[in-house]
Order: sequence, then structure tokens, then C-alpha cells
Amino acid sequence: MEIYYFSGTGNSLHTARELAARFPEATLIPIMSVLEKDEIKTQADVIGLIFPIHAFTIPWPVQRFLEKANFNSATYIFAVATRICFELVFRNVDKLLEKQGKQLSAYFCFEMPQNYIPVFNVYPPEECARVEKEMQAHLKVIQKNIANREIHRPEDPPVWSTISRLVYPLLTAFFQKVRFPVMEKSYYADRNCSGCGICERVCPTNKIKMENGKPVWEEDTKCAYCFACLHYCPEQAIQIRRRKTASRGRYHHPTITVKDIAEQKR
Repeated sequence: MEIYYFSGTGNSLHTARELAARFPEATLIPIMSVLEKDEIKTQADVIGLIFPIHAFTIPWPVQRFLEKANFNSATYIFAVATRICFELVFRNVDKLLEKQGKQLSAYFCFEMPQNYIPVFNVYPPEECARVEKEMQAHLKVIQKNIANREIHRPEDPPVWSTISRLVYPLLTAFFQKVRFPVMEKSYYADRNCSGCGICERVCPTNKIKMENGKPVWEEDTKCAYCFACLHYCPEQAIQIRRRKTASRGRYHHPTITVKDIAEQKR
């Protein structure tokens, strides 16, 4: 079994680790570590994908990974989204797998602590603890499904399915083509920046470079919109203009370190 993951603030990596611990034969592979290959081949019989939700769909690194992946050896493919989402997200994954004559055998989603601080405040500690407990319960069910190679493809209620198919593609397009590109140009480090370079280390796409002791976001490198730089900054110095990020707190999963996130690129 191979489990591929993409993670910015550690929720998906933590989930991947917890799930892999239930399967001694499982190998964890960060998507960013293989993304530059022309083709991503595997000999695994069971393949898992674990990722957050960006702009109501899969993050672009996950999409690019699926466009390059060769899953011909797989007889069972599952996906886990660490954010409540519509069935449409997994249908989009199916479309990327169609070229190989594959589709997801099972898919699941559940809530992990909030980290999208351009809009929301982070969860208080007691809420994080509640979500962690629920996550472990979800993983128990997911483990059973995978161990028994069960088909698990739940459908949304008809009303929600219609709404998601009509509205969410428009919202995704707006975020990907308007909101995210504008936000990508709005990062900055405030006066609290100590020049430690952690933001450069955790950035999965190497967009951030330290110059004269301060981070610079290079325009010709695409942002992953994972917010690792915001949430792992020990001084909470990285902000997004016009998004009130200074007052919304910071969050990364407490078991996932700077080194863990940085090593996704290797």
C-alpha cells in the first residue's frame, strides 16, 4: 500500500500517518517529493490519496500529481479529504483517473481544524481536541473499508448534488483565477519578522526566498495556497494584505513539525 499526501499545516500529514499506522505494510509518500517527475509510477496494489480542500476542490499539486501518475498496478484506490466536501470533489478525481481506466474505489471526508485565516479564525484548543477525537473515529471506519476492500462511494442528496454541480465549479473558477492570484501577490512579513527563514523551509513550491534577512515571494513561482508560511512562522509575522490575518490566530497540527513539512519537498 502506498499513501500519497499533500499537507500545508499538517492536518493531512497527521491523518496520513495515523492511517498508515493501522497498516504496517503502508508507505507514506509526499506528493511534492515526486511532482517534478515526468511520470509517477507505482507497483502498489492499493493506493491512497490524502489532501485538504482548496477552492472547493483538490489542490492544484494533487491535480498535477494525478495527471502524471501511473496507477496501472492498483486494484483499489481510495481518497480522504481533510475537509467536509461534496461528492463532486471525488468525481473530479475520477475524471483524472479515467485516462487509466480507473476510478476511486472509496472516498471519505471529515473536518480537521480550520486554517483558512483570510476568512476564518482558527479553532480554540477544545474544538481542536473534539475534532481530533472525531477524526480517530472516522479513521476506524476507513480502516475497515480499506482492509476489506469495500466500495464506498456515497452520493450527495439530490438537492445538494444539483447545487454543487451548478454553483461550486463557478466558485472554484473564481478562487483559482481571481481570488488566489490576487492573494498570492499580497503576502508580506511585518515588523515582527526575525529573519529565521522557516517560511522559506516550509514553502512546498519554493516560492519564498530569503533576501537580506526577509522573505520574498517570487512572482514566477506558483503558490500552493497551503498557508504553511503563515502558520509555522514563530513570530506570526507573515500576513496577507486586506485579509485581517494578524488578528485571526495561527494553527498547525501540534504533532507536525517544521521539519516534517519541509521534508515533503525531498
